[in-house]
Amino acid sequence: MSSRPRFLGPSDRVGTFTVDAGSTDTGREAWESFTDTWTDRMGELYPLPEFSASTVEGFRGTMRSVTLEDTAVNEFRGSSPLSTRAVGTHEHDHVRLYVGLRGALTLEDPHDQGGDAHVPAGTYFMHHVVQENHFHSTPESANRIFIFPGDALRSLVSGKPRAGQATSPAAQVLMAHTSMVQRTVGHLGPAAAHASRNALIELAKGLVLDHFDDREPVFTPALAQAARDLADTRLTDADLSPATVAARLHVSPRTLQRAFARLEEPLSAYIRRRRLEEAATALTAPTSRLTVSEAAARWHFTDSSHFIRAFRKQYGVTPAAFARGRG
Repeated sequence: MSSRPRFLGPSDRVGTFTVDAGSTDTGREAWESFTDTWTDRMGELYPLPEFSASTVEGFRGTMRSVTLEDTAVNEFRGSSPLSTRAVGTHEHDHVRLYVGLRGALTLEDPHDQGGDAHVPAGTYFMHHVVQENHFHSTPESANRIFIFPGDALRSLVSGKPRAGQATSPAAQVLMAHTSMVQRTVGHLGPAAAHASRNALIELAKGLVLDHFDDREPVFTPALAQAARDLADTRLTDADLSPATVAARLHVSPRTLQRAFARLEEPLSAYIRRRRLEEAATALTAPTSRLTVSEAAARWHFTDSSHFIRAFRKQYGVTPAAFARGRG
């Protein structure tokens, strides 16, 4: 028998727990440990629907839940699909935000949608939940599901669900903040946990309004993380710079500079370091290794000499010596 997952956090309403069922594990025990722990921690506020037998028996993947008082974030990543069997008649008053990371999720005929709501990868769907609806996901799917108290967001989405692209600036900042919360929630004190919960809600409002207050100090860590996340996806772009990242996030270069002001590494230095890390990996790849000049060109250094100087400064050896040593 598998044991119930350990709840990591300063209280029974702030923290995280994870269940993991790999490709060779039995799904039922992992799934039931998740639902039991969820019921203990959040069931009174947000009871789970009943899931199908195929979901329970065939669960393959990881489900991670983060709770911040009356707000929660569930993230499922796995190869098995999820589907409900019974949703009951419990009356709800909360707002859910579904963000597709991989595969697709379908909500069957939400009361305020007028038809099924499909949430493929790269999109989001937010609505006010007053009655549970059936849902199912495709195999090889990943989703983040946010649950907010009705009072916080009801006025923005009641009767008018919102859908959009998860690549929007407001969505990127929300997702960056969520990732930081997932990493740190087990170590947050009461004041920090409350601030993180409030920031999640305010950023969710920004998602609906397609704008967030970039002057609000509580958002600056999320803005900096969103900038790093965006830069990571564009390291081979010739025009990647703090200015282009600021433009993509719909903030001014000065605002982005302020977000990095208290950090040890400015965004320009982060971009250079990450490009050199990617170049180092490519120079030592088991197959299809790049030459020094090819690496310099791919990661947009002025020329091979510039690349060699930057590489030596970061790694203490030339790219050629590094490749030989790792080879």
